[in-house]
Amino acid sequence: MPAAEAEFVAATPVATAPAGAIHNIIMPQLSDTITEGVVVTWEKQPGDKIKRGDIVATVETDKAVMDVEVFRDGYLSGPIASIDSTVAVGAAMAYLVEKADQVVREEAKPGAAAPQSAHGAAHAVAHAPAKTEAPAMAAAPVSRPVSQGGGTPAARPQGRGATPFARKLAGQQGVDLNTVPGSGPRGVIVAADVANARPAPMVGGGFPQVAVPGDGRPMTKLEAAISKSMTESLSMPTFHVTAHIKLDTLIKASKAVGVSVTVAIAKACAEAMKKYPKMNWCYQPVDKLVERASVDIGMAVSADGGGLVVPILKGCESRDLAELNGDWKDLVERARKRRLKPEEYTGSTFQISNMGMFGVSHFDAIATPGIAAILAISANSEQGSPFTITADHRVVNGAEVAMYLGDLKQLIEQPERWMESTMGKGGPAIPAGNWDYDVVVIGGGPGGEDCARDLVGHGLKVAMINDSPFPGGECLWRGCIPSKAWRAAADRIRDRAHDEHLGVTGTNKAKLDWNKLEAHRRNVLETRGDMALKTDKGVKIDYIQGFGSFVDDHHALIDVSGNQQDPHTRAQPGNQAAGKKPNGKTVSFGCAVIATGAPPFVPPIEGALDGLKSGAVLTSDTVWALKTPPKKLIVVGGGAIGVEMAQIFQDFGAEVTLLEAQERILAEVEPEIAKNLAAILNDDPNLTVHTNVKLAKIGGKPGAVTANYTDAEGKSHTLKADYVIMATGKRPVLDGLGLDKANVASERSIIKADASCRTNVPHIFAIGDVIGGLMLAHTAAQQGRVAAATILGEDLKYDQDKDCGVIFTRPEAAFVGLSVEQAKAKGIDAVEAKVPMSIDAKAMINHETHGMIKLVADKATQRIVGVHFLADHADTLIGEAVMMVSAGMTLTQVGNAIHPHPTQTELFGELARRLASRLRRSAKVNGH
Repeated sequence: MPAAEAEFVAATPVATAPAGAIHNIIMPQLSDTITEGVVVTWEKQPGDKIKRGDIVATVETDKAVMDVEVFRDGYLSGPIASIDSTVAVGAAMAYLVEKADQVVREEAKPGAAAPQSAHGAAHAVAHAPAKTEAPAMAAAPVSRPVSQGGGTPAARPQGRGATPFARKLAGQQGVDLNTVPGSGPRGVIVAADVANARPAPMVGGGFPQVAVPGDGRPMTKLEAAISKSMTESLSMPTFHVTAHIKLDTLIKASKAVGVSVTVAIAKACAEAMKKYPKMNWCYQPVDKLVERASVDIGMAVSADGGGLVVPILKGCESRDLAELNGDWKDLVERARKRRLKPEEYTGSTFQISNMGMFGVSHFDAIATPGIAAILAISANSEQGSPFTITADHRVVNGAEVAMYLGDLKQLIEQPERWMESTMGKGGPAIPAGNWDYDVVVIGGGPGGEDCARDLVGHGLKVAMINDSPFPGGECLWRGCIPSKAWRAAADRIRDRAHDEHLGVTGTNKAKLDWNKLEAHRRNVLETRGDMALKTDKGVKIDYIQGFGSFVDDHHALIDVSGNQQDPHTRAQPGNQAAGKKPNGKTVSFGCAVIATGAPPFVPPIEGALDGLKSGAVLTSDTVWALKTPPKKLIVVGGGAIGVEMAQIFQDFGAEVTLLEAQERILAEVEPEIAKNLAAILNDDPNLTVHTNVKLAKIGGKPGAVTANYTDAEGKSHTLKADYVIMATGKRPVLDGLGLDKANVASERSIIKADASCRTNVPHIFAIGDVIGGLMLAHTAAQQGRVAAATILGEDLKYDQDKDCGVIFTRPEAAFVGLSVEQAKAKGIDAVEAKVPMSIDAKAMINHETHGMIKLVADKATQRIVGVHFLADHADTLIGEAVMMVSAGMTLTQVGNAIHPHPTQTELFGELARRLASRLRRSAKVNGH
């Protein structure tokens, strides 16, 4: 310990070393920021024989009480510093003499004295490991001038020496060592010399000190340290962001694994920082950022006798919960007694202050130099506990903090997966037990089927419970596939109308044979369903028709009372769902996967329910029962199903009106793409799109229905048609699943699941429409594979930012990844380039010039984060775009790829090269 490297204060006792002194026992330097200490006790008395390693005294700094250990033999001698006296770092507290008769028993007298030099100091140190580097701001409080040097030591002075700490302090304070006289041996410059040479400190960092009346007492060391730290915080440009987070699940999960909730919250904070590392950085004068990898979280603890101590839980990002919890118990116990080592309370990279236990409804914590953010946790309420972050705007911005809190909220409210993995419990998720099935999958759509197939491929015993005689779910029987059969017929009609531009005449009077189309459609579905069932059974999935529900968290009831043989219509729930005695059996499972999809949702509009019963109102479940295509049709809802159905029936010859309540159609699609598609749809001869409308009432019977609505200006209108198709979205139906019996959490008809598709019950998973988000078949399939991987102990996550979709209109709208707006909302500095289809040769040849392609990239990394289409054949083009986004390809990689000519894939390379060139030009203009 470089004992002489410290400032001195006037209260330091003055003493002359006794005759025969062989070592000085000095006030140790416990950290770079501590300049003095108070003598608390003398554990040895003058005349006592001292052996190497003995504790001779305890001293108090502004943060802790520390032992003073001596590493020499001898006799303790005065003059010794009295109890409660303040001693400068490096100044003598007492001495060691060689013989007992040389001992002096008097106390030192108070007065002005400099610390001892390093050469004459005894090897007395705090009972702690070697000190760690404190953040640079700790050594450069705002009450002192700040230099350009930051934490870089000053250069050695010419012709003289300087101690390491003096050089470091000079670098931080901007002091030229060549101008500083040295008081150490042979003129060596010590820290006290630097302290004396620097400019006089500004009181409160330049903030005015207001005189107040009264007889004030001197602050204690702790009070003074807090005062200084709070004054320094005034130099930080801070802002506050609050999110309400429910702690109930985390509290239960923490109790289950035997860890402190405080530790669990700290670990969750560190986990969230893996995506938002800037939360762990700090500002360093002047205009520097310290990028830190180790997440060292300081959390306030009440000390015995009053005051707060902030022990630091280190390495929260890399250590498991059990290890962190053990460390925290030890830290808290010693913090209460103020017996922490300096490195255990200095150098935090993030801080947490929890006042929820005091019933505080809301508060802001104060961030101090050396951290970018501090988290304040308030008392629980119906909305949850307010988590308020005070952050340094020089390091992070509001959007980044808001997104960080969003991820932290998910981690805390759904903690089972990450808590289990950080407790060292990796590997397969299936609990040990004698189960009928390793995994039971409830639902046989794309998600459930992919999940089950992956699991049996790894040798697990799997049952798939499905309410239909064939797998495939809504996608195969009432969604994706049947609608594309109709779309294919509509495309033939549409394409034939444009053959003449190629010199092909006489083909523009196509006629639809509805019965042949329907026979073809049903044949495709039944062929696909039969193939899927044979494949499932062939790979040894136990396919069971029936309605599955939970008896408890390891047993499922299979009710077969509602079974039917027609796969084209949605099966109705059996006796169990109706509260009657079920007909079936109960099976046990190690893990379960819920993949039950979501039926069409019909909002409570007057007449809608009666229309469903009469058949005048159709949904994506019932439209397939039409005996002939309607001549006049009203479609309610401008989502994917609505716009596809509207244009298909327009192509079939119907007069179609599409009503959308929102400002634009296709909320999930990039705004410019959606706007342009709406204009194209309105240009179709028999299709009209109205947005910003409110549907008030539906009346009539099949073949003669009316719909009353008001437009954006409040004017009332009445439409007449053969049918109304309600395409107003989908909503999971969780009633009858028995989620409460398995303790599976849900909110607003959505099962809560994390990115691994794990629910709040660690061995129960949910995928597809039942967890919300993009309700698409390929999304469910990917989530099914993610759930299977997680069950098998692999680390795979679903990332919606890399998901995709196609709306099968003409031209097709499609997307993969993020739009510019979505990317910027996530803190990405995004830019885009677009190309109209009208300039493409193939588009010109085929008379398919409507639309555009847009490419979105991260300006900083030039990685492609999104591609958006309005183009014929977008369903084919999007494949390459999916690879770009999912692989994180750069503009250079795509621009350098060789695309065949003449194809529309060439547009990807052109867009990438153009955007890369633009970024190069802007970088030159900005001097980068």
